[in-house]
Amino acid sequence: MAELQKDPMTRGDFLGFGVLGTIVGALLTIPPAAFILGPVIDVNVRGESDVPDEWFRVGPISEVPAKEPKVFVVDFPVNQVYSEEQVIEEGVETERETVPNAVWTSWKEEADENGEAVHRIPEFVESGAQSPLTQEQIKEVERNLNVLSSSCAHLGCPVRWIVKEDGGEFLCPCHGGIYNINGDYVGGPPPRGMYRFTFEVREDANIYIKHEFDIGGEKGPQQPYVI
Repeated sequence: MAELQKDPMTRGDFLGFGVLGTIVGALLTIPPAAFILGPVIDVNVRGESDVPDEWFRVGPISEVPAKEPKVFVVDFPVNQVYSEEQVIEEGVETERETVPNAVWTSWKEEADENGEAVHRIPEFVESGAQSPLTQEQIKEVERNLNVLSSSCAHLGCPVRWIVKEDGGEFLCPCHGGIYNINGDYVGGPPPRGMYRFTFEVREDANIYIKHEFDIGGEKGPQQPYVI
């Protein structure tokens, strides 16, 4: 009568190999995950960021039209989190790598008692702002100025200004997100209004921004993870 062959692997051996495989898989997964999530951890947990904490000139307030937005282009420094440090030979001058970003500026719009749109452009700007500006003038401009990112709050496509009979609107050509001139949400898939740059107006009558967004509330300024 034939004898049944005994299985060389016991149940305990099988479970042991399973545990070992799980440990090895975790060890192989953790480094890539940490590498990918590193910028998020640095910004949200450690409070650190590779985004330069610098101010960049946008343009003069006198160039912002009274009733429609104007787009400026600002070159932010390129500092990729995932790239290796570039080795530069001593004595060789190199230009700083930059990437152009579109910045939409406009005077805030509100409805008057008759429901008509009114743009809050300061009188001294309409008559021709002369530098140096006073602190009162600077505060008035900052209260009434929109400085918006061109990236749609949905998936980041660049928005366009579309002129209409009743004024106009920002439209995302990718998925149909709609915003008013103040960057407020009007319709479409975006979960919120347009992102607002942290900005300031200086005595030279120019607008300056940082590469961070003033998202309001308790969260405060928010910097991009990778530029």
